[in-house]
Amino acid sequence: MKVRASATKRPWTRAATKRTRRRSPPPSVRDPAIAVASGGDAAWRTFGERMLELERQEWRSRAFSRAEMRRQVAAGRAAVGTLVAEDRLVGFAVATPGWLARGATLNNVLIDPAYRGRGLVWPLLAAVERELGTRGFATLVIDARVDNGFADAIERRYGARARVLARDHPSLYGAQRTIAVELSDPSGGRPRRASRRSSIDR
Repeated sequence: MKVRASATKRPWTRAATKRTRRRSPPPSVRDPAIAVASGGDAAWRTFGERMLELERQEWRSRAFSRAEMRRQVAAGRAAVGTLVAEDRLVGFAVATPGWLARGATLNNVLIDPAYRGRGLVWPLLAAVERELGTRGFATLVIDARVDNGFADAIERRYGARARVLARDHPSLYGAQRTIAVELSDPSGGRPRRASRRSSIDR
């Protein structure tokens, strides 16, 4: 599993706010539409080629193979989050059942470089989390990149809901930190808790 999204959001400035008030941004910079669908052949037919294109642009020789990408997206219990701008996929996140009881694993999250720096990864992940919660999942496990600040950003973002399962460790995609995020109860109650299944969870 590799997770590598930019978690950096441009700082707020008064000047930027004034510019926004004076005129609406052109369509190319408006926030993309976010949707979550169940995995399956239809999801792969709709988004697979563009997902593979973004994957290969980002990771080149280290990119997931077509077969692996399809396996993740077409899995019946997958939750596939998408960012679409002007009828074009500009980001995605794929979660599938994981190794924790009632736990899901984030297999991939990727944002088109042209849309990074706007914090879009967070509403995308939030949409996937909500979908997982409605299916009875309690935890989302993320292998987050360290060198781009994503691992630290996850811990800051989720606070007490984030629990480190494995400290920074090497991987094919650079140093990663394994973090479990407790999903909020869809009914509005406390975050759900998952059972332990592995020695890494300690």
